[in-house]
Amino acid sequence: MTDPASRQDAPFFTAPGFLVWFVGLIVLAHLVRILLPDGLNMQALYWFALWPDRFHAMLDGGASAVSYTPLSFLVACVGYIFVHADWMHVLLNCGMLLALGAPVARRHGAGKFFLIFFAAALAGALVFFLVRGADGPPAIGASGGVCGILAGAFLLMAGPRAGWPELVSRSFLQSSAAFLLINIALIFFGPSLFGAAIAWDTHIGGYIVGAVIMAALANTRW
Repeated sequence: MTDPASRQDAPFFTAPGFLVWFVGLIVLAHLVRILLPDGLNMQALYWFALWPDRFHAMLDGGASAVSYTPLSFLVACVGYIFVHADWMHVLLNCGMLLALGAPVARRHGAGKFFLIFFAAALAGALVFFLVRGADGPPAIGASGGVCGILAGAFLLMAGPRAGWPELVSRSFLQSSAAFLLINIALIFFGPSLFGAAIAWDTHIGGYIVGAVIMAALANTRW
């Protein structure tokens, strides 16, 4: 006979179907991009990566030929989620999304989960653009949204309600401090460890917005 306690604990390691499909879509997007001819691959990066020079050109009135339009800006702020540097990059983000996203997805369902994820990804993109100068490198990857989901998982660890009290709890603040320290370390050691600069600003922007939205959803019924 199966122990009831084991049945209760087992779902923590089982991601809902919609989350598995979403992760599969991110993996498929990377596979398709790396199979494209070089010219199309560069076009995909041009349209879907976060380019600080294009953002600052837009702020300057769009005089530059590379300036974002409102539509291309929105495309980049969503599209960068599906563009990764290599398989290690995509598998790291997808592994974290499956592991950390499972409890958040079960707590809130697909609608609220994707609200947290995409709002965090958008916030991460905006913080990245505002922090980086026009000559900065582009950013790609799902880590802004993943960090928003990470914040939601930390809130659930602080308390099953995952609301405003948990947002200022000792447990969540300690987890957030550790998250911040890791990202500060990535500023200095990320290039040597991963071979490229890490978009720490995207992580922090996504984390903050993910935490706030997760807490705000605690009492919603939809």
